[in-house]
Amino acid sequence: MILLIPILFLLSLSYSKDLALVSVYPFYDVVKHIGESRFDTEVLIPPKADYHHYELSVSDILKVSKAEIVFVSGVPLGGWERKIEEISKGKVIRLSEGMELIRMGSIGVDPHIWLSPKRMVRVAKKAYKGFLSVDQEGKETLRRNLRKVLEKLEDLDRLYSSTLARCRVRVLPVVHPALGYLAKDYGLEQVYLSGGHVHGGISPKEMLRFVKEIESRGLDFVLTIYGQPSKIASILRSEYGIKTYEINVKIIPMDGNVDYFSIMEYNLSVLREALRCM
Repeated sequence: MILLIPILFLLSLSYSKDLALVSVYPFYDVVKHIGESRFDTEVLIPPKADYHHYELSVSDILKVSKAEIVFVSGVPLGGWERKIEEISKGKVIRLSEGMELIRMGSIGVDPHIWLSPKRMVRVAKKAYKGFLSVDQEGKETLRRNLRKVLEKLEDLDRLYSSTLARCRVRVLPVVHPALGYLAKDYGLEQVYLSGGHVHGGISPKEMLRFVKEIESRGLDFVLTIYGQPSKIASILRSEYGIKTYEINVKIIPMDGNVDYFSIMEYNLSVLREALRCM
């Protein structure tokens, strides 16, 4: 009986699935479903964390070292993603690789590719190739999983296309410039505060310029970021009488919407109301 416990433990290890690690939550559901039944997929950075200023912990580094494959944005989102690439060496997959990325002057490259279902179709195919590179034996399972994920993403893309094509308002006024890919891929235009800040630090002159830009386009609302209290949004409401709508830019789980697909449907419902879609 004493010998049986170590044997069972060793057997359980031999049947355990390899770890796949995803750098940030917006990619998690898509990657997880593609690797399903072949890999245990975990997300590294907590959904509410500040991607741009995150510091890797010792446990984060150990997870990265343990993972069989690591999926990162490839933009990257911060210095910590560069460190992940260094630690994981040849087992890292850059999900945005090969994509035309949007550059916004001094703000840098827009990382929010996940806010466009069209881009996420390409992300899914990239994730599939990544899994396949370390798991040829699971090719058929991975392929079936990919088909299911692509069906859901293509349905979401069609829903976005048909809804946003019927909007009377064609401009996305947003405090933080996170909707560039969404705008480009669905025939809309994004306007934003040139500083791109969400917590303040905008001069009165820049704020006034933004308000005049909104008013000149006949708009009475601004899109703000869910999960990030914003002084700017408060000022726009109280001092200028501008309505605000929250978009879940970071795909943070929320009441009733707990995965990428349901959160993106929530975002579309917000856009439908704000843009006056028929």
